[in-house]
Amino acid sequence: MRALVRSFAVTLLAASALQWAPSVLAAEEYNGVFSRSSRPASSAADRIIVQRKRSAATLAWRQKLSTELGVAVTAGQSIGPALEVLQLQRALEGNDLQEALERIESDPDVLYAAPDIRRHAHALTNDPLLTTQWYLLGDQPSATRTDQAWDITTGSSAIVVAVLDTGVRFEHPDLGRVESGGKVLAGYDFISRVIVANDGDGRDADPSDPGDWISTQDLAQPELSNCETSDSSWHGTRVSGLIAGSTNNAIGVAGAGWNTRVLPVRVLGKCGGFDSDIIAGMRWAAGLDVPGVPTNPTPANVINMSLGGDGICTQAYQSAVDEITSRGILVVASAGNEGGPVSVPANCAGVLGVAGIRHIGTKVGFSNLGTEVSIAAPGGNCVNTGFGQPCLFSIVVASDSGDTAPLAPNFTDQLNYNVGTSFSAPQAASSVALMRSINSQLTPAQLITLLKQTATTFPVSGDSSIPTCHVPIGATDLQASECNCTTRTCGAGMLNTAAAVAAAQRPFAILRRDGTVATNTTISIDGSQSFAANGRSVASYQWSIENLSGAAPTIIAPTQASTTLQIGAATQFTLRLTVTDDTGAQDIEDAALATPAPPPPPTPPPPSSGGGGGGGTMGSEMLVLASLLARWRRALRRTSRAANV
Repeated sequence: MRALVRSFAVTLLAASALQWAPSVLAAEEYNGVFSRSSRPASSAADRIIVQRKRSAATLAWRQKLSTELGVAVTAGQSIGPALEVLQLQRALEGNDLQEALERIESDPDVLYAAPDIRRHAHALTNDPLLTTQWYLLGDQPSATRTDQAWDITTGSSAIVVAVLDTGVRFEHPDLGRVESGGKVLAGYDFISRVIVANDGDGRDADPSDPGDWISTQDLAQPELSNCETSDSSWHGTRVSGLIAGSTNNAIGVAGAGWNTRVLPVRVLGKCGGFDSDIIAGMRWAAGLDVPGVPTNPTPANVINMSLGGDGICTQAYQSAVDEITSRGILVVASAGNEGGPVSVPANCAGVLGVAGIRHIGTKVGFSNLGTEVSIAAPGGNCVNTGFGQPCLFSIVVASDSGDTAPLAPNFTDQLNYNVGTSFSAPQAASSVALMRSINSQLTPAQLITLLKQTATTFPVSGDSSIPTCHVPIGATDLQASECNCTTRTCGAGMLNTAAAVAAAQRPFAILRRDGTVATNTTISIDGSQSFAANGRSVASYQWSIENLSGAAPTIIAPTQASTTLQIGAATQFTLRLTVTDDTGAQDIEDAALATPAPPPPPTPPPPSSGGGGGGGTMGSEMLVLASLLARWRRALRRTSRAANV
């Protein structure tokens, strides 16, 4: 529960931090140095997120809770319906914090309580840069082949990617406001604490990035005391430009999403941002209600979160992800940059977690890894082994030249390079945006499945000294050097945008059935929910029986979208639906079906154990009966002889 810990780098390295950078071993690739807190990690939290079942907490309830916890509790920021922040007069930690959470959750009107933890942008330091966008092309093994995807589609301005980050510099020539012909929508600023926001107020309708620098004077502020001095990162501008930088305009870089638009949602400021603000931003980006904030007029189709922190996915995050996913919106998050377990929220169920790989497809040392990762994309790596040398495989982005406050738009260059999973995630988000522009009906689960199915297989390094990546067994199990990816550590494979976009063009067969599979029954089967890509239509349906074992069932109307299936005797088979669109493209969905196995025959009763084995009750009774019968016969014969004398 690291309420005030700077887990991942947000900004450029300060000059003082660079003094020890050249000590990196010469044999290791130099990818910059993580910006870390110079102070011990804190497990304290002075804010708690509470989801109630019906209505917000009353003053009387908070007063009663204050007495029970021994600390004053006041109302904090509202996040959603009956979802709010409780402000504690002082921070609680360890057992005290856990007991407070348990006490709040013991209330029958409370669904869950979670500490409001500070999260950070996922980025590394920025130094020299090679000014080519190799990661969008096809020359390197891990490149995403996005240029080939552009031959299929250049995206759509109707597709919106929300970037939850530090805000954006609207005046950048490769971004700009939509109303001025640019790519960036109005957005919103969700940072509720003024000192973190650094723009003079709390939440407002201006998501402009004022800078997130930390000065020596800032460290004297209790809320920033666990941070470290650093220059402004312009992190949100960098991520936004990677997704939606104006393309084919003879200026700067090409956004991977081409015509895709960006919705800036500011949730990170000085020293990161808190879960409550991030979750509020997630909800608003998806078009969900956030009390006190105007409704979002341009809800996102995809949400990119190049941020996070350590620990498990809290119920507060999982609930937000579940509600957003149910609206058909995919959340994409970077895995993190410590070489350890996947961070929050990338480790939440239903999130597309993205790990970082080197130009040759091996895991880049800084990238987190684990089973929660869905796919891997280039994170940038420098190859060169010394500080101050050019970074050969950096991720080129839009930025600002100001060290503190904004100064002038620029692009990263040889003195300011970019590597980190922060830049892996937006490449995946851009792929999703292109896929949604082709087929707007694709669900989050279908998008993830397509990305995994079309991913390029991980290569294995020819260098025998490179180990195989393993799933971290804990927070201290770090793999901070290059390793060979597996599907358990780095996702299904390497992001292949061209293949994913091509796959999104096909129709999607959706098979539904109603009824119990049993002998002598009829069940309904339905393929009418199948759909085709935008501008196409489903031309035909074909039902068939495959892999039959036993009696053959009968499909009444095998070319209709909906029909019935008659099952007679015991059987086992695969029901197949083949859908063809008006271009001839096909998709197949199978369902393995079987009638229940007959019940086993009844167990026969045990045989009689009479005879020489010591006889049971029945055996004794038979012996007595035989003896009585013999006596009766002898008596009968004596009586007969006496009568004849």
